Amino acid sequence: MPKKPSLTAFLVAIHQADSTDNVYAILAKTVADALEIAEAQEPAGANPHVVGKLGAASIARMDLKPGEARAI
Repeated sequence: MPKKPSLTAFLVAIHQADSTDNVYAILAKTVADALEIAEAQEPAGANPHVVGKLGAASIARMDLKPGEARAI
């Protein structure tokens, strides 16, 4: 029986022009996938970077779905 692919909840920050950051929780297979999803949330010129990860309990409480970008 094939193993279910592992997903990780990455915290991705995108710096804004007003010197703040928008932070998204993104459930994805790889860091590259998470960064791609984050870039789609912001206007052109976004420079997202991973700032952390969430644990399984946090993912369950947030009811985060694969590929979803949730602003936190």
